[in-house]
Amino acid sequence: MKHNPMQELTFTDPNFVAMVRGVRGLHRLVLEGSADDSPEAEAIRDATDGPWRALSEADRRRVRELSEDLFSLGELAAMPRPMTAEVNSMLTEVDEARHRSDWDTALALLRRCAGHLSPARLSYLRGVIWQEAGDPETASLFLEHAARLAPENRDERAAAS
Repeated sequence: MKHNPMQELTFTDPNFVAMVRGVRGLHRLVLEGSADDSPEAEAIRDATDGPWRALSEADRRRVRELSEDLFSLGELAAMPRPMTAEVNSMLTEVDEARHRSDWDTALALLRRCAGHLSPARLSYLRGVIWQEAGDPETASLFLEHAARLAPENRDERAAAS
């Protein structure tokens, strides 16, 4: 994937920040067992209507992808498929994208190879990317998930604390 600086995450747009907070809030409610139609969920959706309309299409895509990534944390994971040379190459590209601060590319590549990674490793990598992108609150959701799944792994445990 070619680097496109226009596709980097930024946390300067208050509408984008409001949407990310909203997605995290809905995720939290689901984890707590609240119904999707609960008054709290409705309040979050009402509060994010305006910010959603103000987002660019690229930011709307980012919010949808974050939502999918967060809600995948609650899914039962299948056994990872075997690693391939292509997946190893994509993981190298993830690292390269991170070093360029190209968060969109790094996250997109992880989505492409997600089925080949353990859920703990996938969450850890997503958490690290969100941390590096400047959103520690979102990062902590992924890092805490990784630490719960693999408490013996020092990297995930240290990153979540």
